[in-house]
Amino acid sequence: MKQFIYLSAICILALSACTGKFKKGDKGLEYKIIPEGSGSKIGYGNYMQIHIKQVYAGAKDTILLDTHEFMPRIQVLDSINTPLSYYKIISQMRKGDSLVIRLLTDSAFKDGGQQMPDYMKKGKFLYTHVTLVNFFTNRDQADSAQKAESVIAKPKIFKKQMEEIEKEVANRKTQIEADSKIIEAYLAKNNIKATKGKWGTYIAVSTEGTGDKIDIGSVASVNYTGRTMDSARVFDSNVDPAFKHVQPYDVTIAAFDVVLGWTDALLQFKKGTKATLYVPSALGYGVNGNGGIIKPNDNLIFDMEIVDAMDQDAFAAKQKAMQEEMMKKMQSQQPAPQGQEVPAPKK
Repeated sequence: MKQFIYLSAICILALSACTGKFKKGDKGLEYKIIPEGSGSKIGYGNYMQIHIKQVYAGAKDTILLDTHEFMPRIQVLDSINTPLSYYKIISQMRKGDSLVIRLLTDSAFKDGGQQMPDYMKKGKFLYTHVTLVNFFTNRDQADSAQKAESVIAKPKIFKKQMEEIEKEVANRKTQIEADSKIIEAYLAKNNIKATKGKWGTYIAVSTEGTGDKIDIGSVASVNYTGRTMDSARVFDSNVDPAFKHVQPYDVTIAAFDVVLGWTDALLQFKKGTKATLYVPSALGYGVNGNGGIIKPNDNLIFDMEIVDAMDQDAFAAKQKAMQEEMMKKMQSQQPAPQGQEVPAPKK
């Protein structure tokens, strides 16, 4: 593996303004440990929970990575998963200690097989700051800590994602406005009343749902039929057997793996909601279209029903229970070994 990749591989952070004497490490690394912790040192095979920040100290400091924005990382500390030059340094740390590592760009990119970004120059330093938040002696402890951190981090991550998406939506403003005129004319012609979503999707609700509104932590199970606005041709459906996937489609809201028009609408729905979505092309498949039916800049219509909605943990538990039930069913259908009788079910 390459030296610069090592920095990313173990997710170590950087600090731009560092004073004091650095010790020499292997492969061009220089480091200093700030002993703020207590207790025993982290051991081989322990799971380290670290906050990391990496900065390129050029004419102007550039932050390359900062886990403080979301959550600390957890990784096993050994000489296999952690490059030896880093392992030797980190293994000196105690819970609560901080570490500063610096590495010349010359060394970072010398054998890395990567091209140095234009804004970086030779002879400058990459500073990495590491805080050993905690460490764990077994995987169960590490997984428990990771799960707890994930609960805290999810809203932060979702907020960041939303900010990026809304910037992208803003960049598509001209096309969304052009699409909106076409959609509004279509709605007026067909005497359809619809409300406009935050990003520009038009929504006509026929049945109000019940319970909590779908949010960042939800998984929505959706039935849908999609068609183009100009030709009314159906391009996909999970309720029409002709499309060969007749089952609810599970949408993890935080994954943002559906067209933006869907997310725009789903965040306003509840379980049981039935609605028709009028999606601007800029919130659908855009200038590329999709396949032969959806042409570039095609506005789309989706008939949608929210069959179910639950948080991600409940959804995961439901999926696990379904898998276990399926396994039991498969096992019960297997013939008993020759000469053995199938035991009667317990009452």
